[in-house]
Amino acid sequence: MMNANLHRRIRRASGISRSAAIFALVLSGLAAGCGSGKAPAFGTESESTPPADTIGERLFLDTRFSQYFATHMTAVNDPLSVGDPVVSTVETGNGTLPGPFAGQSINCRSCHFVTEFQGVPHAGNRTYADFTTRSPIPRAMGTFDHTPRNSMQMVGSLQPHAGATFLHFDGEFVTPESLVAATMTGRNFGWDPTQYNQAVAHIARVVREDDGSSQLAAERTNGLSYGTLMLGTDRRITSDLLLPPSQRLDVKTATDQQIVDEIAMMVSTYMRDLLFSQDEFGRYIGSPYDNFLRVNHLPVQPLAGETKADYNKRLFNEVTALKNPIYITANDGSFRYHDQAYQFGPQELAGLIVFLKVGTANGGDDQHAGNCAACHQAPDFTDFLFHNTGVSQDEYDNVHGAGAFANLHIPTQAERTANFDQYMPASSAHPNAVEAFRHAASASNSGLADLGLWNIYMNPDKPDPQIALGAVVCSTGRDCSVDRGLASTIAQFKTPTLRDLEDSAPYFHNGTRNKFEDVVAFYILSSQLAHNGALRHAPPEFANMHLTQDDIAALAAFLKSLTEDYDDA
Repeated sequence: MMNANLHRRIRRASGISRSAAIFALVLSGLAAGCGSGKAPAFGTESESTPPADTIGERLFLDTRFSQYFATHMTAVNDPLSVGDPVVSTVETGNGTLPGPFAGQSINCRSCHFVTEFQGVPHAGNRTYADFTTRSPIPRAMGTFDHTPRNSMQMVGSLQPHAGATFLHFDGEFVTPESLVAATMTGRNFGWDPTQYNQAVAHIARVVREDDGSSQLAAERTNGLSYGTLMLGTDRRITSDLLLPPSQRLDVKTATDQQIVDEIAMMVSTYMRDLLFSQDEFGRYIGSPYDNFLRVNHLPVQPLAGETKADYNKRLFNEVTALKNPIYITANDGSFRYHDQAYQFGPQELAGLIVFLKVGTANGGDDQHAGNCAACHQAPDFTDFLFHNTGVSQDEYDNVHGAGAFANLHIPTQAERTANFDQYMPASSAHPNAVEAFRHAASASNSGLADLGLWNIYMNPDKPDPQIALGAVVCSTGRDCSVDRGLASTIAQFKTPTLRDLEDSAPYFHNGTRNKFEDVVAFYILSSQLAHNGALRHAPPEFANMHLTQDDIAALAAFLKSLTEDYDDA
């Protein structure tokens, strides 16, 4: 029988239809300049998928680590008599759907869906994201009955790149291991800030007492228990599940924290596998856009030593100089999970040019220049950094009136330190903090807003990301003379990738835009506010963004061309 993880790798590598995949691979050889047209082979499973990946996927799906399960279970290996109501349904912009984990408790997959709603109208596949504006939590805590933001897509979040890794919209984590551990012991799994030790003890108990009798264990790890898999000495363990000695752990003698760390390692290994379709050289192949570049001999990735910014400039110059472009049509491929045509035609090309074009600051508004690649740098279509695009101001002003966000009092570093519980995120050191600036805007409380990165930067309760964040915030050309640049982080959020954007709607951290056209229209308005000096802490990139309503259709078509058939099968 084919290993489930191997099957997932093969499907991901060929994420488009078979004919389109072959087409893309042949073109990849041409675009690389080899001239032979010979398609490179994909890496094999034995070369690329460690055993921790498969075990990590099972842990990602396990519904027994939450506070609800700890409170309501009869035994670790017994099903719940009554499932957690939070997973009985799934919230979407088009109403509720039956929850795939109904009758159970929350797990990582409860907010990071993939194929659970495959073929369901107004739902469909996900790139490990949810469908809502803000994700549900198992029980209300303080002023929160949902998370502060929705679930950012996970696919591509750990794509190798230069510079530090930042995870979550506000850069709270710099490693997937720290994210996993904090998630499983925190609010998303129903644990409040005072329950960390209880959470760790319960998670360790589940691992120690697991007997491998669940359907999940049978499907993913041949019915072997976590303890058996982690010890790595049982002859029943097949090679694809055999952890190397350096990763093994005896759960009988290990501490609770060591078990949680082991879980974090394995789930993180699984997360690193969540990548968009690429060939063995790391070149994207899954979307019509990728194949358009290849068939027209356009550069598909930076040269050695070339920055992403310089690559995008070079790509723009070559695209605009293109004579008689060869377009991608339905004859070249098809989508399995999307109704749209597999195409990159004249409108998509026009959108790509607008996307890459850098406008001039004083050249007027009718320049058809998106300057989008300043943040959404090809080929990853993200710079993995933070920007204030005006989303928080838009949300706040929609609740409190135009210009209200500009008058919102935002404390200095000294003020927020002196009043930590009033302004900052809750933590085990400050369990009663109300997170006023990590909150959705509220008509009943004008002191609530979401300032994104501001909540994490220089926050003593979040030590891990500070060195990396400091290097970003105080990079060349930025003023860090006051509070080490704290004010510059106001309302900044991590730049998401635009790849397969179809499968991560609704858009922005608060899910306020549902369609590509809505997103482009927002940027037209927000950049105009910046040009008029009406966007608080406007990003410098907006000075070179000059779009009109005439650009919406082309940009939306281009964004659509970044779609691919992603699944985890």
